[in-house]
Amino acid sequence: MKTKITSLAIAIFSSVLFMGGCLEKITAVNFDYTTTASLKSDSLRTVGTQSIDTVALKSDLESELKKKGTSLDLLDELTLKSATIGFTAPTASDNFDKIDAIELWVFTPTLPPLKLATKNPILKGLNIVSLDVASSTNLEEYLKSETYTLQAIGTNNAPLGPMDLTVSASWTIKASAK
Repeated sequence: MKTKITSLAIAIFSSVLFMGGCLEKITAVNFDYTTTASLKSDSLRTVGTQSIDTVALKSDLESELKKKGTSLDLLDELTLKSATIGFTAPTASDNFDKIDAIELWVFTPTLPPLKLATKNPILKGLNIVSLDVASSTNLEEYLKSETYTLQAIGTNNAPLGPMDLTVSASWTIKASAK
């Protein structure tokens, strides 16, 4: 009798564990989400660390979540997966030879600046740079905001003319289904 009760208890426990895993897969909405931003800098006549550009962006996170069957209030986690920055003007073939290092920051009117990604040193000859993710922080509050601001800070080794750059960021989203 004791063996039957033990066997039954193990079977019930195993079923609950299996069903819990199935329910989590059914109710979880995990996906990657990509944003892009255009940065424009005036000539940088001095050498050293300085802001390249700061751009305010309107968040479209809510519409992306809606497309996936979830919503902002069901968002569990949003982290930066990867980021790149590349030249678009004067020409896409321009390169980072005069820029030794770059940082990408995010902030909102109510949240402090947070370093998202960096690259130091930047290899010579590159016209697009894959940045190293600097923060594994849950960034949901930053991108939930109606607007958020990205800032690129660079360290240049020579004066620079005007530049147009594109930042592309890939975010990993974990949410619950409606």
